[in-house]
Amino acid sequence: MNLVRQMFKNTKLTILLVAGLLVLLTVGSLLWKDQHKSEDFGTMIQKMAVATLNKDPELQLKYGVEELNGLRWDPTKLTDLSDTDYEQLNEERNGFLEKLNDFDVAKLSPEDKLTYDILKWNLSAAQQVYKYWDLNTNDYLSLSIFPPYFANNYPIRNQADAENYIVALNGFSDKVAHVIDRIQDRREKGVVPASEFLKEMLSSYSNLRNTKPEETILYSLYAEKLTELKLDPSEEEKLKKELAQTLTDHVLVSYGKLADVIKNDLMKQASVSQGIWSQPDGSKYYSASLKLNTGTDLSPQEIHEISKRKVEEIMKELRSGASDQAQTTSAARFLTGDELLQALNSSLSDATPYLSDWFEEELIPDHPVDVRAYSALFTSGMYIPLSIDGDRSGRFVIPLENPTSEEMVKMLALHEGIPGHHLQFSIQYDQPTIPLVRKMMMTSGYVEGWAVYMESLCAEKGLLDRNTVLIRLLQNSIGTVIDTGIHELKWTREQANEYLVSAIGTENDAFIDYVIAFPGLNAYYVIGSEQFQSLREKAKSELGDRFDIKAFHSVLLRNGNMPFSILEQQVNQYINSAK
Repeated sequence: MNLVRQMFKNTKLTILLVAGLLVLLTVGSLLWKDQHKSEDFGTMIQKMAVATLNKDPELQLKYGVEELNGLRWDPTKLTDLSDTDYEQLNEERNGFLEKLNDFDVAKLSPEDKLTYDILKWNLSAAQQVYKYWDLNTNDYLSLSIFPPYFANNYPIRNQADAENYIVALNGFSDKVAHVIDRIQDRREKGVVPASEFLKEMLSSYSNLRNTKPEETILYSLYAEKLTELKLDPSEEEKLKKELAQTLTDHVLVSYGKLADVIKNDLMKQASVSQGIWSQPDGSKYYSASLKLNTGTDLSPQEIHEISKRKVEEIMKELRSGASDQAQTTSAARFLTGDELLQALNSSLSDATPYLSDWFEEELIPDHPVDVRAYSALFTSGMYIPLSIDGDRSGRFVIPLENPTSEEMVKMLALHEGIPGHHLQFSIQYDQPTIPLVRKMMMTSGYVEGWAVYMESLCAEKGLLDRNTVLIRLLQNSIGTVIDTGIHELKWTREQANEYLVSAIGTENDAFIDYVIAFPGLNAYYVIGSEQFQSLREKAKSELGDRFDIKAFHSVLLRNGNMPFSILEQQVNQYINSAK
C-alpha cells in the first residue's frame, strides 16, 4: 500500500484543469434573451452564443472565436463581470429557459431536438446553482489559472497584437480590484470560503507575487510569440521591457493584494474543518452543484454509496493481486526536466497507433497536442484546449522541476492528451452538426469521466500499469466518499480520518484539507467514469457479439459532451439499431 500513499500526495496534478473547467461551466448560464418570436431555432441559439461571447473577452480567446461574425472583440479588454452583470445574465438565462419551455418541440429536427434537450437540462440545473451564487468560488479560481490561459490563448500575429496584449494586462489591476470588492461584500454577508480553500489560494497568489516578471508564463510565452514576428530587435526589446513593467505594476502586485485580503481579512472569519453545509444555504448549493457538474440526477447520498462500493471493489482487486503488473514505490522511477518532457511526448506517440482499435477512422481528429514546460507556480500540470476552429493546438503545460513517477507521467499524457481530454475536445469541435452554443458548453463529469474511462482502456492495452490506474481511481473514490461525508453528511475531520484508516490503513490530513477546499471535485472523475463503464457494460450485455467498440465510442463522442441521462438515450438508440 506504499504506492497508495504516494499517489495520495499527487492530488494537485489535476485540480487546476478542473478549476479551469469550473469557469467554463458558467457558459451555459450566460444566455441571450431572444426578442424575435419568429426566428428559427438554429438562428436563435447562434445569436445566443454570440451574445454570450460578447460579454466575455477572455472566453472569446479561450475558444478562439474572436473573429466570429457578429462578435465584438476588444483586444485591449479583460473579462470583468460584476455582481450586477451576473444577476442580469441569470435573468437572461431564466428568460431563455422559459422560451425553451414554450417552444414547439414537434417542429424540431432530431439534431435540434438533441440541442434542445441538452440546453434545457443544463439551464434547469444551472438555475438551481445560481440561486446560491455567493457560495461560488469561480472568482478565485479563474484568477489562479489566468496566467497560462491568457498567455496561451492571446493571438500575437503582428505588432498591434503584441501592443494590445500589454494594454489588456494593464487592466488586470482593475479586474482584481473589482473581485476584491465582491469578496468583501460577501464577507460582510457572512459568506467566506473554508480556510482550507483560502490557504490554497493564498499559496498560489503569494507565489505569483514573489515571482520575477520574466519568469512568469505571461512573459515567456509572449517572448516566444514575439520572436516569431521577426520585429526589429530594438522594438522587440522595447515591447518586452514594457510587458515586464506592466506585470510588475499591475499583475503581480494585484496577486499580492489578493493574498493580503485573504491573510488579513478572510482567514479570520473562515471556518476550519467544516463542510460547505456550514455556509448559508451550503447544503442546497452543494446538491445543485453536484447535479450540474456530474451531469446526473444522483443525490449526494447516492454518490456517497456508489463511491463506497467503488472503494471496496478496487481494494479487493488490489489485495487479490488480480493485476500481474504490480508496482512498488521502491521500483518507481521518478522523472524531471527534459527526461520528463520526453516521456510525456513518447507516451502520446505510443498511444496514437491504438486509436484505430477504439475509434472509427472518420472520427479520429488530426489535431496535435503540444507539451510545454512552465514554472511551477500554482499547479502541477494542466490541459488548455485547442481553439474551436483547430487553428490553435491543444497544449499540456507542466513544470519539469517536480519529480514525477514514470507511470504517473504516462497517465498524465494519456489522460490530458490522447485518448483523453485532447481527443474528446478535438472530436467535439470538429463536428459540423454541433452548434456553437453546445461546443462552448461543458459537463465536467463527462469530460473527466471520459479521460478516466480511457485510462482503463489504455491499461487493457498495456499502455498503462493497471495498478497505477486503480490506485488513482481509488484516490478519487475515497475522496468522493469523504467529500459527500464532509459536505453533505457533516462528517468531522476525525470521522474522515477514521474512514481513511478503514480503507487504506492511514490518516491523511492534507488530503482531507484538499477535499474540504474543493467540494465535489473528486465526484466528477468517479461518477463520470462509472457512467461510461455502465453504458459500455449495458451495450455489451444487450448486443453480445454485435457490440462494436468503435461504433459505441462514436455514439459517446460524435455529439459532444452532454448530461448522462441524454447520453444514455443515444446509447439506447444505438443498441436498438444494432440488434
